[in-house]
Amino acid sequence: MRLKATVVRDWQQLSPAAKLLILNGLAFNTGFYMLMPFLANHLGGTLGLAGWASGLIIGMRVFSQQGLFLVGGMLGDRIGYRPAIILGCLVRSMGFSLLGWANNLPLLLLAACLTGFAGALFTPCAQAYLAAECKDNGQRQAAFSLHNLASTAGMLLGPLIGLALLSTSFMLTGLVAGVVFFLLTWAQWKILPADSVVEKKAQPSIRAQWSTLISNRPFLIFCSFATAYQLLFHQLYLAVPAFIHGNHLDKSWLSVLFTINALIGVLLQLPASALVNKRLGTPVGMGIGLAMMGASYLPFILFPSFPIAAIISQIVLFSVGSILCYPLFSAFLPKYASQTALGAYYGFYSSFGGCIALFSNLLVGALLGSHFLAPPMFVWLLLSAWGILAGFGLYHHTKAHATSA
Repeated sequence: MRLKATVVRDWQQLSPAAKLLILNGLAFNTGFYMLMPFLANHLGGTLGLAGWASGLIIGMRVFSQQGLFLVGGMLGDRIGYRPAIILGCLVRSMGFSLLGWANNLPLLLLAACLTGFAGALFTPCAQAYLAAECKDNGQRQAAFSLHNLASTAGMLLGPLIGLALLSTSFMLTGLVAGVVFFLLTWAQWKILPADSVVEKKAQPSIRAQWSTLISNRPFLIFCSFATAYQLLFHQLYLAVPAFIHGNHLDKSWLSVLFTINALIGVLLQLPASALVNKRLGTPVGMGIGLAMMGASYLPFILFPSFPIAAIISQIVLFSVGSILCYPLFSAFLPKYASQTALGAYYGFYSSFGGCIALFSNLLVGALLGSHFLAPPMFVWLLLSAWGILAGFGLYHHTKAHATSA
């Protein structure tokens, strides 16, 4: 009851704009996961595209989002977060509708680019707007915890709606996802304040802003440690499926893992955030959470003869670690940035994490070989060591900044 009262109080203290931005997390992920998990099967199965073409389309969406986060964040700092969020929602509405309708490579590539660029526009700007709407770090932590809860609920709801719509056609799924983002465009237009929350100060040139950003050594160290999260998270799409395949387990186990991950996020996010606020503190929460995510890969070494026990142990430990640390990254980042450059800092952080994920996936993928075999033991050791050491380093680095404004 005490936790419920705290959550209600935290929600009531948020501004209308912050409440909408949190609910956006639910709607964004519902629309996204309604369509994207089924895209590869649609491209290779329904449309009969070659593997390289399907990979190019999916890769184009990822690149146009991850690679342009910094551009989207800087743009938001200049034109205001509200216009950037509205534009991003509108562009994704067009991208998803086109993705459902298109049946040739050029149009599919255009749809993928639109979908990815839309995310690069609204993701860093929504994070920056939400951070700017909070009066202190405590409120930021509460807001980003609620946002993570809403986003995780969207990850559960979206695929269920997508499966129901796919019984009719993928085109209908794309159109419905497009309508979701069109409605989001309207909601941002009507509810978000017309004036940007960014102070009305002249923005420095892009070169000057970039120079200031990359000379911010504490921020870069924070990114170096915190983006270990992206490396560890993306192995759920590469190393873990390879382990399942290499041990001749049914592919449905991958769906089970993501369902467990989402359920833990929905059920335990708020208690985990309360534990951080009352007992652990932000530096400890980030450090332990990241270390737990790294340690989650040890069961693959400890239980090689019991693969099902290994994957269930892994996802439970991974998910608990994730809900401890992930909302704290976004809440803590403004300590390194000025209020007028939040978008650029969130954008850089997201792009940096995307690059880390890309290069780590290339390395792990090369180690898996052409037959998608179960990863060798030293891959799990490297992942575990990276997460544990990153968690230890992040704790020590952020402890010095935890009491700053």
